[in-house]
Amino acid sequence: MIQLQKNNPTQPLIIKRDSTEDVPEDLRDSLKFIDFGDKLIEAEVDTGEVKDGFCWKKLWKYTGPGFLMSIAYLDPGNLEADLQTGAVAGYSLLWLLLYAHVAGLLIQCLSARAGVVTGQHLAQLIRSHYPRPISLVLYLITELAIISSDIQEIIGTAISLKILFGMPLWIGTLLTAMDTFTFMFLQSYGVRKLEAFFMALIATMAGCFWIEMFMSKPDLVEIARGIIVPTIPSSAVVQAVALIGAVIMPHNLYLHSALVMTRKTDPASEAKLKEANFYFTIESAFALSCSYLINLAIVVVFASVFFIPGEEGKRIPGLFDAADVLYQTLGNGAKYLWALGLLAAGQSSTMTGTMAGQYVMEGFFGKIFQKAWHRVAITRSIALVPSMLVAVFAVNHFDTMGELLNVLQSLCLPTALLPILKLTSSHVVMGTAFRNKSFWKFVTWIFAAIIMGFNMFLLGVYLEQLENKSFGYLFGIVYFALIAYIAILPVGPRKGVTKDADLEGYKTIINRSQLSNIGDEVEEDVNYQL
Repeated sequence: MIQLQKNNPTQPLIIKRDSTEDVPEDLRDSLKFIDFGDKLIEAEVDTGEVKDGFCWKKLWKYTGPGFLMSIAYLDPGNLEADLQTGAVAGYSLLWLLLYAHVAGLLIQCLSARAGVVTGQHLAQLIRSHYPRPISLVLYLITELAIISSDIQEIIGTAISLKILFGMPLWIGTLLTAMDTFTFMFLQSYGVRKLEAFFMALIATMAGCFWIEMFMSKPDLVEIARGIIVPTIPSSAVVQAVALIGAVIMPHNLYLHSALVMTRKTDPASEAKLKEANFYFTIESAFALSCSYLINLAIVVVFASVFFIPGEEGKRIPGLFDAADVLYQTLGNGAKYLWALGLLAAGQSSTMTGTMAGQYVMEGFFGKIFQKAWHRVAITRSIALVPSMLVAVFAVNHFDTMGELLNVLQSLCLPTALLPILKLTSSHVVMGTAFRNKSFWKFVTWIFAAIIMGFNMFLLGVYLEQLENKSFGYLFGIVYFALIAYIAILPVGPRKGVTKDADLEGYKTIINRSQLSNIGDEVEEDVNYQL
């Protein structure tokens, strides 16, 4: 079936189709079509008709995107922040971990709503509604966030392989590159198989870290007090801020807004969009609850086996040192459970990072790769090369670098957080029915201000540690000016950019006169004028 799209009667037409079988032979060589087999996001899962009330079967159909999103809350960078929080502050910051996940849920729900309602993910929306220079700056910052996250994920996987098999970090980093081929293999089996694979990895993490938690014999009363009573020890201020910075990843907002588009919805049906938002919210809440319990287990383990109240100045363990700590306190089995959980965290997060990289790059620039494997290989290489350099040249300083990378992602977060808040509050983007209402707009902006405030504090802490403070303060001025400009910049359709702009590279232009040779197989798209 051929489908015509957009333009006016005096201009060429755009053709999209699955094959050229029903096109006359004399036209086949001159026509090229969108290859739907190479489509970046396809609504594969049929969610059925709208039903009144709650339905478990319906929830199952919507289940998947939230769990893939939740993996960013379980990457090696988060695991390192968790273990260092427990080692420095004991159980006292469990409440902050909970609040960070609640804030993350609220922001992630906005991201999912944007994808469901508009049919575009965050990168496409920024491209369509922000000036081109600003969108390019946002792309570069987002790519930087993906690279910094990927360095942690790839090195984390390499560390787990070193613990398990004793192999050098640089070899483990190369082996981690093989997840590109694993990802391509799983993608060919459809999104549901991919989601099942990631859920299995999350279950592996939960099993490993919760077994270790029970082995550590924690104080249940202290756990309850840590969750309920908000306190921040003076010696753990930096860890508290780093914990928040590590939880919410900027590129995860792009990822979640794209993943929800794998479910079939009806953009013309307000009831269907409300149903999708309802079930995606429930699924995201459940997925992040699982993430919280896994992160909690790691904090509790190191609070039990490493933290000593009143003792300061002790060297804080990193991802690799954590295995030795567990070996000395809980035995050899705990060391390998840690490595297995870290391996599952690293592998799952590197693959979701690959997905986020694809969505970000093609969202900002359109279809720039002709083959799916080109897209995966290039977006993978962008992160793999810096990771290899870290593995070879900074292997002895990775724990310190991990803290720096968490700070870097904290700085990148406002450049994704502010656009998603502004876009979902705009009636131009979301429509009157789905834009953020006054109460939720107030709540989300308060959460965002708190998160960004913590991140700014962390930036100040690290600026004070720089030898060249003048350069640091100059960077801070430029950075704050950019954030302020993004915050006040009005959101509106960018001139010359339409919703179809993300199809650049897929498009094929033919002359209107050629259509007479194709016959009756032409179907007019009612959304466009012919």
